[in-house]
Amino acid sequence: MISSLSIRNHYTTELKRCINKVIILLPLNKPCKINLNGSTITIEDGIIINNADLFQMFDVQDLVELSLPLQLFFEKDTCLSTSYFDFNHIKLVEQFRNLILENLHLPLQDENTASLYISNIIDFLIKEAKVTLNTVYIPPLNTKHPLLQQITEYIHNNIYHKISTKNVSKAFYISQSYISILFSSILNMNFKHYTTSLRIALSLFDLIQNDQSIYDVAIKYQFTNVSTYSKHFKHYIQMPPKKYIYNFRQEYYNEPKQIDIDQAKTIHYFAQIQKSAKRVDHIAKTLNLSTLSFSDTFNEPHTFIQLERLDDLVHFDAMISEQNDILVFPKVNISILDTQIIHLNAFKLQQVLTSIHQLIDRNYHITLKITSKFLTNQSSTFLRKLLLELKNNLNHITLQLDLTFNEAKSMTESINNIKQSYPQIKIGVIIDKIIENSANILQIRRFMSLLETDLYFINLDLISLAELITQKISPIQQDLDLKARIVLFIHSLGSKHAKKLIFNHLTHSAIKSCYHYSKQETHVAITQFLIEFNQLIGGFGYPYYSDDYDRIMLFNQYQSAMPVVHIYGLLSPYYKQPITTLPYAIVTKTKTHYHILLFNNLSESTISVNINHHFIKSFPIFSSLINSEYGLINNLIPQNINQTYIDKSLLKQINRTNYPRLKLTMHYFKDPLIFKLTKSALLNIMISIN
Repeated sequence: MISSLSIRNHYTTELKRCINKVIILLPLNKPCKINLNGSTITIEDGIIINNADLFQMFDVQDLVELSLPLQLFFEKDTCLSTSYFDFNHIKLVEQFRNLILENLHLPLQDENTASLYISNIIDFLIKEAKVTLNTVYIPPLNTKHPLLQQITEYIHNNIYHKISTKNVSKAFYISQSYISILFSSILNMNFKHYTTSLRIALSLFDLIQNDQSIYDVAIKYQFTNVSTYSKHFKHYIQMPPKKYIYNFRQEYYNEPKQIDIDQAKTIHYFAQIQKSAKRVDHIAKTLNLSTLSFSDTFNEPHTFIQLERLDDLVHFDAMISEQNDILVFPKVNISILDTQIIHLNAFKLQQVLTSIHQLIDRNYHITLKITSKFLTNQSSTFLRKLLLELKNNLNHITLQLDLTFNEAKSMTESINNIKQSYPQIKIGVIIDKIIENSANILQIRRFMSLLETDLYFINLDLISLAELITQKISPIQQDLDLKARIVLFIHSLGSKHAKKLIFNHLTHSAIKSCYHYSKQETHVAITQFLIEFNQLIGGFGYPYYSDDYDRIMLFNQYQSAMPVVHIYGLLSPYYKQPITTLPYAIVTKTKTHYHILLFNNLSESTISVNINHHFIKSFPIFSSLINSEYGLINNLIPQNINQTYIDKSLLKQINRTNYPRLKLTMHYFKDPLIFKLTKSALLNIMISIN
């Protein structure tokens, strides 16, 4: 029996019925669209077209089509008529794709190689993709035309009875000509072709599996006689039914299996696959759950969301009432960079006060930036009135002091007075000037100890901070990279001070430099940075939005969540939990679940992680994936596009899709548990413990 393998490129077909074969379609580069039984489907990983299915391809590109004769399945399964194969039923999708694709560069014309290749694929389908029914599989036709839907259901229900346009006309009180118009205009297939092709496809099982005579099969499917049945059979199968039965009974299917390959179209792709196999490394990792030790705790860091002005609180309050993206952040503190009220009228000021109360009621904290004048009672009357207004919620307020170097030396007593006047308020100080003007790291530590505030903010970006550190710590190795210099600085401050540090200015360029990234996307590097520095400092600050595209911000100008928002969502199960960290993962274990965050930080390599477990029954796996196609808004809307060209309704649709890909599967416990991460991929896995 001869199978066929082709790679379709800019390929379109008419609507036709799959007869006497099972077709597997796998996109190589990007999703493709096909019509399957009336529904337009986007194929991402793959799809299976069963015997009797209707299908049509629409200008597909780089699509592998593997066609396997139905007889090859008969030898392995005697219940095919009451079952079908569903790609979505496959749990080990990557393993199945690899089974088909990874051997394409081998000489499949060799009989033994081809036979093993085909047999392995069929065995996999029967084991992993088969769905069993109580009745014969007749694919339903999904159409938006209600009358055509009813007519096709009528045909399927009466497939063993005489069916003609005349019968249907009487059943639905419509003319025969209108029936013909419906089929030709909507399906591009005439009524007779629809019914006859379906009957021929279904009759194959009766000829072979049920050992019926050709006459009995012809009568069962309402053909006038054997001659008429044979005529239609030969039209669709290219051989008469008698020869079809003979070939099967003589076990011709047991002869060495062959694959008919369109060499002209596939040789280019085979060369690409071979080249890719040499260029891209496949790195295998093994993770043994039973041997992991969870000795560290993943801290819950402070998150400072920076707003430019007080009246921005009104918009922020309204935004979080409509969406839940902010809920992924721990210890949220809304930081107001400019607390001046000169531009606010009485109405706007009241809105600000209302928003502050509502945010505090939701357990958000508010940070107000102040200068030395506030400490010396020279100004900031509004802030003092505001603190009086919030006297019952002062534990939700942080005052962020922005002092010069000289002020920092002389304001210790004033800071202590504020602490005594407002004992519930937290005090933080921006230490950029202290770092810049101190002679060495010891002097920086002395100033921090002298001020003894709750938090120390660094508004310098990490690259500028590292340059200053080089001057303050002596001697220092000149070949230390950016991350090593920052870590050295943190350790030099001592754990007590370091745990109060807030990095307020994270940039993509600095994160790239920390991890020697050359790629444009930084989501994996940001994840690594947040995991590594979680144990070292107190938290991080981000602008809600910034015109500086190098800043790591939370939302873009369209209110679309940036990747860092989704990263915090992936990290949320790990807070306050015992963890273990690996170069490619962070793992925690609760009473009911394992949480595993896998990341691939390699530019040209694929990582395969084999997870060994001790479970003795099947278990569900819930996964969240961020890669070039999911969770990266800049891949959906370029940052430099003019927003006037984007309709608001389109933005809403884009924002609804701007999330990691979520997937729930059931894993058979005896099967290998392998996850394959392409470059720049983040995959969070939740495994139920049984």
